[in-house]
Parts: sequence; structure tokens; C-alpha cells
Amino acid sequence: MEQPVIDPNAGKSDPEVGDYARFLRSPDVRFANLNWESWKGEGPFLLNFTDTGRAYFYYVKRGAAFIRTGPEKDDLQYVSAGTAVAVEGRAHQLMDRSHATQDVMFRPESGVATGSESPVEIVLSSVDRRTAVLQRLKHGAIIIPPTAKPHADMIRSCVDLVDRNQRKKNPDLGITRRLAEVIMLELVAFARSQTIPLRSIAGAALHDEYLLRALSAFFATPSANWTVLALAEVAGISRTAFVDRFRKAFNEPPLRMINRIRLGLAAEMLLSSRAPLGEIAEAIGFGSSAAFVRAFKKQFHQTPNAWRGLDAFKRETLFSELGL
Repeated sequence: MEQPVIDPNAGKSDPEVGDYARFLRSPDVRFANLNWESWKGEGPFLLNFTDTGRAYFYYVKRGAAFIRTGPEKDDLQYVSAGTAVAVEGRAHQLMDRSHATQDVMFRPESGVATGSESPVEIVLSSVDRRTAVLQRLKHGAIIIPPTAKPHADMIRSCVDLVDRNQRKKNPDLGITRRLAEVIMLELVAFARSQTIPLRSIAGAALHDEYLLRALSAFFATPSANWTVLALAEVAGISRTAFVDRFRKAFNEPPLRMINRIRLGLAAEMLLSSRAPLGEIAEAIGFGSSAAFVRAFKKQFHQTPNAWRGLDAFKRETLFSELGL
């Protein structure tokens, strides 16, 4: 069996306070030195990718595989047919089930699906990392499952068009490059939706690198004790400059807005889980469940438990009125 070639220090990122600013801004993508091929295999396989000067894109057309982007258990992910993967410039591997670590691939949360995993067909694509916009991704990768619509559908359509172009007698490399750039833009859109989940917040800061850097750090760890100074330091500007930019973007002071965002996250958590109020309060950075209940009622004119019982239309109305 081939030995893993993962370098734990390659492409090191900080998922706790990720700098997604360049990645999340609407980029002007112009790829250079694009490689695109379709790889097919049956039986055991282990593909090693060690060039850290390139950014990679994969699309599983049929079958399934595992991708490893680091030495930890959470760095091994199962990818089934219809899944798109983007990897920043770091060493990584694609492999079949026989090469995956046993105690990882059978954990319930690993997302391992049933069904045929072989034969496998995967689009293997890469570009010069300097022309991509991938950086500081959690586990070094973005994984878009086939259920992540409309992003997955757009990517699948682009892959199909590239296939048609490649089958022509004289494939047009310009068409392939343009479609690959559209795929990158769709990856950015997906990452933006995952990193800054409240639509109005993302829109207001979309073209401000410093605010995006601070907000993406906040959304990575909303439970942290965020102060204006801490947000400014993450943004990489002075406290005064940060407050000024924040007021211009949101028309209110940073901490007031951060508290509204925290309560917006709590409102979504109340609907998506049955977690106790104390657990939710801790997750969003409130000191106690009592303080959380008081703030929530002031914001939404409902107790957290009453919020869970509201109909969807009334909840959406309240979100819109509060600018969340």
C-alpha cells in the first residue's frame, strides 16, 4: 500500500478565525494554466496530489470516493456521485474505501451512503493557485453535496457543458476555461451562504474586505467574547477605522449589530433543533439563559419557546422587519 503523503503543515489554515475576505468578495476570476480531465477507475485506488502551487476542483460523476486533506479524522470526507469538491493549495488524496481509515469511515456523522461506489468517474481539474480565490478553508476544502441547490445544479450543468466541448473534434479551450470560472463563482456563492448565513448581513458587507474578515471570524465562533477592538484586530485595521466602516455599512454601532446577529442565529437554532435554551445561549455568546431570554423577547417580542410555535410566515415577517 502506498504511504500517505499528507503534510500537516501544508496550506495551514485557521478555521476558528478564518480569513475569508478575498474568497467571499465577488471575484474577477481569470484562470491561468487550467488542467481538466476525466479519470475513471475500478477497484482500489489512491491518487496523491502534492503540488501546493495549484488549486483543485473535483466532481464525482459516478461511484464514490474519499478525500483526505490532512492527518486528522475530520480531514477525511466521503464524496458520492454529484458531489463537487474544491481544495486550496495543499497536499491531499483521493482514495477508495479500502484506503480510508476504518474508525473514520464508519462513523454515522461521516455521511457514508449506501450504493455502488465502483466503478468511479471523477473530473480532475486544477489551476494556478495565484489565479484562484481559494484560501484558508476549513479542512482546506469546500464540499458541495448534490442536495445543495441551486449551486450543485449549476456546477453539474457546467461540467456537462465542458464534457460536450471536450468531445468535439477540436475542443475550444477558451470555453472550458470560461465554464471552469463559472464553477469557481458558484463555489464562492456557496461558501458565502455557509460562512455568513444572514442574507442582509452578507449583502451589506459584500465588497468590504475588512468587514467580511471580521464578520466571517465572528460567524466562525459567535460564542467568543467579541469586543469592538477584537473585531478590528481581526479585520486588520484600527478600532476607529473599523467603527467608521461598520457604521457606514450598517448604520449602527458594531456591538449593537453583533447582538442582533446573535439573536438572529438563536432564532434559527430554535427552529432547527430542540436544544435547551442554556445551550443555545452559550453557543451564541450570551452569559446565561436568563439574559438570552430577556434579549430575545426584547428583539422579537416573543419568548424563545413561543418563537418555536410561530407559523413560518410570521417568523419571516419579523426577520424582515428586524433586517435579519
